[in-house]
Amino acid sequence: MFTLDHFIKTWRYESRICVNLFGKIPAGGLDYRPTPGQRSTIELLRYLSYGPYNGVAKTIAGDWQKGRPTAEMTAGMPPSDFPARMAWQADAMEREVRSISATALATEDMTFPWGETVKKAEALMTPFRWLTGYRMQLFLYLKAAGAHELKTGDCWRLPAPPAAAPAGTTPVA
Repeated sequence: MFTLDHFIKTWRYESRICVNLFGKIPAGGLDYRPTPGQRSTIELLRYLSYGPYNGVAKTIAGDWQKGRPTAEMTAGMPPSDFPARMAWQADAMEREVRSISATALATEDMTFPWGETVKKAEALMTPFRWLTGYRMQLFLYLKAAGAHELKTGDCWRLPAPPAAAPAGTTPVA
């Protein structure tokens, strides 16, 4: 059975992938914008650092008008704040989802601004989809901006930790 702990763990993992991708932004990549009507990379980072959490908070509250808009909350955020903001977002998301009972998640409705009404547990998947969808958009932006070393797996998983040196050997620095 899929649990709230699985949801939280998976959200945190996705957030760490985003931070890993952030570390791969090529020179000039923050200003990359695919077309004039689309977000730049820095604008995407700002949205990614708060938008998914904002959807969770609104879902738990059962009120899409709760809180302030993401663009307002992240205006002027320097790129260097992105890793800390992603960690904050994961912590804040966990506090939000742990603040509501399993019964309320399963029985209370959430109506989105576009008219769809679902139970709150199902509604939580919408901001999670934002996190993963915009993570993929970040990956694609970085590839298009010149981060050619990125491979498909970098979009879906974290790099494996370096292998430990065999016992009795000294790593070369």
